[in-house]
Amino acid sequence: MSVTLLLMLFISSPNSNAQSINDQNSNDNTTSLYQQKIDAAIQMLQSDDPQAVSRYIDAELHPDTLQSFGGEGRERYIAYVSDIKLFYGALSLLTYEKLSYEQPSAEPLQLSARVKSTNTELEYLLRLNLSAEAPVKVTDIDIVVARTPAVDNKPADKLNKQQLAQQLSAYVDRLAQRGVFSGVVLLADQNGVLYQSAKGMADLRYQVPNNTDTKFNLASMNKMFTAISILQLTEAKKLSLTDPLVRYIDPALFAKGDFDQITLQQLLSHTSGLGWPTYPDTHPNNVRNLNDYRPLLKHLPLNAKPGSRFGYSNEGMLLLGMVIEKVSGLSYDDYVQQHIYAKAGMTQSGNFDIDGVTANMAMGYFYSQQLKSMQSNWFIHGIKGNAAGGGYSTIHDLHKFSTALTSYQLLSPELTQQAYSAKPELNSPNYGYGFSVRSAQNGRVVGHAGDFIGVSSALRIYLDKGFTLVVLANQSFASEPVINKADLLLQQL
Repeated sequence: MSVTLLLMLFISSPNSNAQSINDQNSNDNTTSLYQQKIDAAIQMLQSDDPQAVSRYIDAELHPDTLQSFGGEGRERYIAYVSDIKLFYGALSLLTYEKLSYEQPSAEPLQLSARVKSTNTELEYLLRLNLSAEAPVKVTDIDIVVARTPAVDNKPADKLNKQQLAQQLSAYVDRLAQRGVFSGVVLLADQNGVLYQSAKGMADLRYQVPNNTDTKFNLASMNKMFTAISILQLTEAKKLSLTDPLVRYIDPALFAKGDFDQITLQQLLSHTSGLGWPTYPDTHPNNVRNLNDYRPLLKHLPLNAKPGSRFGYSNEGMLLLGMVIEKVSGLSYDDYVQQHIYAKAGMTQSGNFDIDGVTANMAMGYFYSQQLKSMQSNWFIHGIKGNAAGGGYSTIHDLHKFSTALTSYQLLSPELTQQAYSAKPELNSPNYGYGFSVRSAQNGRVVGHAGDFIGVSSALRIYLDKGFTLVVLANQSFASEPVINKADLLLQQL
């Protein structure tokens, strides 16, 4: 597909009335280079050539990016970009985004173009991060939904709740027909369920379809349950959020560093400074429970001063799970079962062993570049969920969780508000205690997403509008378009 568009370039200068010829030539050359970089990415994503991705990776990706994925970095990044191509389908270029030379030196230079996906019918920003040194290489490729349309600024038609449910249903049907949604969806208001649906297969090998009671992997959504548990123990005055972590976990288990400076509220808000660990090869059978991770804590790095910045950390939630066990005297699973699932009426949720037999559980799937077919993810993720993620639930159980949370059945109103209020004072502007926090056209929206290879899940609670949206999918990326379409439709109410 050949696309020719004018690059929209906005150049800021200390003196708007004059600019040297040398500066202008330099900017022109830089502009040409940046246009080439983003054009190359778009051409690769539009190409039908099966070798287009690998050629692009070899020519454009910075070697440090590939090395960060380990010894199989090239193959893994090719698979990642190929998955993007497969999921979004043909991407048509709408416009280049603004480009400014006043880029903060501490931030990577990011280019972006607005594109539209054939498969999802939504507009996105294709974003490239570039290295600062020559030769300029791409250090990261990302695609995120564009919150507002590029053109057509006329107000959207108003919808009532029935029309909203009908349009969401039709959209999910189209995604499923195109093969980009396998999972379940529930939309409810304060009076009950407005729409629910199940699409695709829970098990492709035996052709078992998903149903609205199927259990799906939650990935990181379990972090909400861990945070609620810590806040419940706070409410019971068994701990304080300002307590240091080492009050509950032996500091001798950690490597050298300021681990004694980490507090529980920093772990809850992902501001502890913890980095991503490199664990030794461990058989899945050896890490079924939180205690199994204790010998591995010495591999946990501290990459920033505790409290200095936001840095998403799975291990931080694992540590909080250990704190829950220490303080409550129960296993993490038993505590959550007794104090969250039972209170909310969640009878189909838990950290199930995937090598056991659990009824009505969806297997996760992703497209394998090597096999050229869909492949199960059960051989590449943990054998059992824990305080950081990997548990299972259903759309109905998560709806019950939302109802119990917002009606203060799990926590007092004060601590509930603390859970889903952003913490800028802790350097966490978009995250509370175990909950993501956003505020836009639909008012305050809280919840959590969960993503892993073959897993795409999300809970969104529209606090101001009184809606709950649950999307659980056993296919990579699949929840994202449903969430964003529902968000757009809710703006039309």
